[in-house]
Amino acid sequence: MSKVLAIEIGFGSCSVCGGVKNGKPDVVTFPSIVAQVDNRADMSAGLSKRETVTVSVDGSNYEVGPEAHLATGKTTTRILNNQYIDSPQYKALFLGSLAMAKMPVVDLLVLGVPVTSLHRVEELKKMSVGIHQIGDKKVEVKSAWVIVQPLGGLLSYADQIGQAGYAELREINTLSVDCGYGTLDFLVSRGLKTNESRSSAVDAGMGVLINEVWERSLKSAFPRADKLPTEVIDQAFWKTPGVLRISGKKYPFPRCTGKDVDGHEVTVTFDAQTVIDSFTHAAMTSLKNIAGTGTDIDQIILFGGPAHIYLPALQAAYPDHTIRVLSNNLTAVCEGMYLGGLQYAKQLTARPAA
Repeated sequence: MSKVLAIEIGFGSCSVCGGVKNGKPDVVTFPSIVAQVDNRADMSAGLSKRETVTVSVDGSNYEVGPEAHLATGKTTTRILNNQYIDSPQYKALFLGSLAMAKMPVVDLLVLGVPVTSLHRVEELKKMSVGIHQIGDKKVEVKSAWVIVQPLGGLLSYADQIGQAGYAELREINTLSVDCGYGTLDFLVSRGLKTNESRSSAVDAGMGVLINEVWERSLKSAFPRADKLPTEVIDQAFWKTPGVLRISGKKYPFPRCTGKDVDGHEVTVTFDAQTVIDSFTHAAMTSLKNIAGTGTDIDQIILFGGPAHIYLPALQAAYPDHTIRVLSNNLTAVCEGMYLGGLQYAKQLTARPAA
């Protein structure tokens, strides 16, 4: 059986899957945070005291992994543009993911990219195939398959609905919406056959929304604060939903009307909900302009970490449709990439015999 590894390197998070646990793809997800560290740092690529891996890119050392934020400083950045794939940060996340997978040989590596980066498939294959030196270890990648990220979510959904559901899926049009950190990607397909002219990405991912919330709402509410770390606002959406923690105080989020979460009077007021609604509705208008009004779309599936934030706007854009939010929305893309990779590897194995 071919050894398949799926790596989804997103703007906000990175997911790795190289096997199955309890009957389901075993996915490890961590923030796409890359911390540049001193050149004298450990280059063994093993897990350090922090749950991270240290890798080398172009002579510089980087820590990546679930606890890379503990090593962050002024040299730590997130890149939210189409040059991401060319960056040392992307390469560091790629090498770190290979190290954490602990697979010395990978027969097929599956990589996911935004819809707008599909033209860079051959570049990614060239970067990933070959022997990679990571510390004192080597990882050999024999072949690579690059797919757009929304297709990964669709493949995950196809695996969940069984044979009868898949037979129906092959005959209907599906709109797959992937709420990412950098972009909002979407794919219109019939079965698994994509319609490229109605598929694209909008620069309206969660990272862009967080910046809008800061600039249009929180910046004026906290005039003494320098730009808030992105993670502080991000956590108010998912880790501590409904609570924004700043300077040791807890404020209700997305709206604060002069009282903290404990009901104490404060001088802070803000309304981030209006910004969120405006932003997500504008994003769905852009999506609808390309994907279409929906009269020929039979079903819509939604996934990605912040899916619930975009759901009301997507439902408003397509009021006559039932939106299916995948239960594994955070890991759906990587799970689908891995499952699709297993099938693709079988095809590759069968080709010589044919």
